[in-house]
Amino acid sequence: MKVTNAFAQLFAILSFLTLGCLLIIVSLRLLAFDDAILKLQEIYQSPWRSAQVGVVGFLFIVLGIAFSKELVKSGRPNEALIFQSEIGPVVVSTSAIQSAALKALKRFTLVRKAKVKVNINGKNVEIKLRLILWSGSHAADSLAEIQKEILGRASRLLGPENQITVTCDVKGLEDAETVFPSSPGSK
Repeated sequence: MKVTNAFAQLFAILSFLTLGCLLIIVSLRLLAFDDAILKLQEIYQSPWRSAQVGVVGFLFIVLGIAFSKELVKSGRPNEALIFQSEIGPVVVSTSAIQSAALKALKRFTLVRKAKVKVNINGKNVEIKLRLILWSGSHAADSLAEIQKEILGRASRLLGPENQITVTCDVKGLEDAETVFPSSPGSK
């Protein structure tokens, strides 16, 4: 993340939180009436406008919290795994692990679509596979073979000292007939 991007996001977060708190203060009439400008007098005089400003203030606070959560998530240091090998430190990124898993999945004709997500927590690596499979074959045997293949590739990539877990999540099954319908004249 670039420094200017981080400052822009931080400024947006603080702006949303400040504006949201200010609007809630106004809607709850915590600000002195004498100091408010003409527009604020309109808000104070109408309960409907007061409620509107309170709701908008609440939405600004929710947006600020959402932006700050996104900033914290994007700054997490789990985008790579660092381990010591016999020749020195090795850094393996999550994209390299994802790429290795996707290449392993291309071998299996049972898999129609696949998404790979990698979570790294210390020396624990979790590889989550979201799969859409072709129907009509033995899925349980194939899924066990897929897990074994990806576990083997990840173990060769990351070394034996890391704990690797491969989870398969089958999101659906598709028939070849629904994807490639047969022509009306064929049987």
